[in-house]
Amino acid sequence: MTITLLSHDIALLAHWQPLSEALPRITMDPAPLLDSLPAQSLVLCDLDCARLPALSDPRWLAWNASLRIIAASSAPRPDENVAALAAGFRGYAHAFAPVADWRQIVATVRAGGIWIGPDVMARLLGTLHFAVKDVGGAWREKLSPREADVAERAAQGLANKQIARELNITERTVKAHLGAAFAKLGVHDRLQLALLIKGVG
Repeated sequence: MTITLLSHDIALLAHWQPLSEALPRITMDPAPLLDSLPAQSLVLCDLDCARLPALSDPRWLAWNASLRIIAASSAPRPDENVAALAAGFRGYAHAFAPVADWRQIVATVRAGGIWIGPDVMARLLGTLHFAVKDVGGAWREKLSPREADVAERAAQGLANKQIARELNITERTVKAHLGAAFAKLGVHDRLQLALLIKGVG
């Protein structure tokens, strides 16, 4: 699947270029470009792009119903993250996050998941923590003990770096255990993982 890179920032487009086989799309008016993309197209959208409608514009709901758009900001804020998710974006991340992180974000969205920023995820999971009682260990039986430890901490909203520090393992190992847990439990992202572990849905 080709990724459309939508930005006017040449440095950002160069940063994103390893993610896409196609050339970046630079346009003076993003709306006609978004209107013209085939259904299910994956788009990395720089929210600082000139002439981009406000996140409250109803066109975003239509575009996001058809496309898989991931919002990017060079100065991410939790309130903007929430507004992007409310507008139907499939993700929100720091525009200049490492390419390895962007590959993970894109993979999550391609698999049908939603990428939520760490601040918003921690707040959301913290709310679930108080609202829902954990449901025992049925999910644990499908995982190795270490995968379960990692999954439980991810469901609490901890970032990979925090999980690695707590368990005295590398971030790479955390990612590997999370990937295995997602596959074994049939979930695509941390939110689905948290909902499963906390017995929601």
